[in-house]
Amino acid sequence: MEAGTSFDREARKPLVEAALKALGMAGAKLDGARVLVTGARGFFGRYVVETLLQLNREDAGLRAPISIVAADSYAVGNEEPRVEEWRNEPHLTTYKCDLTHAGGLLFGGRKFTHIWHLAGIASPYWYKKLPEETIAVSVDGTRTLLRYAREHGARFMFTSSSEVYQTADVVPTPETYVGAIPSCSERSCYDVSKLMAETLCYVEGQKHDTHVSVVRIFNSFGPGMAEVDRRILPRIASAMKGKKKMKVFAPGLRTWTEQGKSLDELPWLPKRTYTPVANTLLGFLKVAIDGGRMGVQNAPEGTGIYNVGLDVDEISVPQLIAKCVAAAGHEVEYSFIDPPDHYQTEPKRRCPDVTKLRELGWSPCMGLDEGLRSFFGWAMQTYVGID
Repeated sequence: MEAGTSFDREARKPLVEAALKALGMAGAKLDGARVLVTGARGFFGRYVVETLLQLNREDAGLRAPISIVAADSYAVGNEEPRVEEWRNEPHLTTYKCDLTHAGGLLFGGRKFTHIWHLAGIASPYWYKKLPEETIAVSVDGTRTLLRYAREHGARFMFTSSSEVYQTADVVPTPETYVGAIPSCSERSCYDVSKLMAETLCYVEGQKHDTHVSVVRIFNSFGPGMAEVDRRILPRIASAMKGKKKMKVFAPGLRTWTEQGKSLDELPWLPKRTYTPVANTLLGFLKVAIDGGRMGVQNAPEGTGIYNVGLDVDEISVPQLIAKCVAAAGHEVEYSFIDPPDHYQTEPKRRCPDVTKLRELGWSPCMGLDEGLRSFFGWAMQTYVGID
């Protein structure tokens, strides 16, 4: 079943509702807003657009509806026919455009109050295939949209990534932590371009007084993730569906097994926190509505930048698989293998310090186990079990 169908939309609905319930009447601050959402047909972009549509439908305190422009290049798997589900929405317009060329950003002469730049190639599988395109949408796209925000007097928000921290030696990791990111690796096209885009945001705020905020998203997941995405949770669900054995990278595998120790207890297996998308969505909206801005003179370091993710349940892949089996009610086999050379730049730990986000009134609206049940309930009816 193709992502973007009515089933896919229905699966997103409870997570959107959970985020909006936690947001409360703060959504009324978007009264009459004119919002441009880039990357609108990506995994997270669809949630953001659905949330704005839901705010228009609900009694959310809006005196005037939110006008939404949903833009996407349809470059990586987001086929144009999927816009059918939004075709009859009265306050939504969809555009196909290339953000890396300023001449393409006309949008019928519309003026915006908010520009939310979600566009990007976030899957390692895809950005290793499309490194130049990955850099272009983060760097050239951000530069173009910042200029657009300046001309419109719009609030601008950029979606960055926990990848900018690389492997942090401070965990939970605050926004002020400076990661040591290699400039020449298979991951660099994504990591470095996100960091460069953040710098462009900072300069824009400092030099032109544009209201710019950044969210660094940590391992968000939920219904709607493409099976071909090949990140860890789609891989687990696809292996379950296809009854296939997974391969899990295990640094130091040979040394550990020679000592006769349990593979599931490898002490240096990478660990992550995993964030149900309802929590990501809530954090994103909190920053979009009430977040501080970058580039303010004499402001504390990290002002205007917010980590968005769960700060609990930092677990390894084998531990995650066990939780997935419990959530899905399906078994999955896996085996450990030595990782490829480029794996050396894979972050070993990822857990955010979300103190600043909590100061905006954010707290999780969904736990990990509930999020996994939601994802697998959808994925096991949607995925086909690819190799």
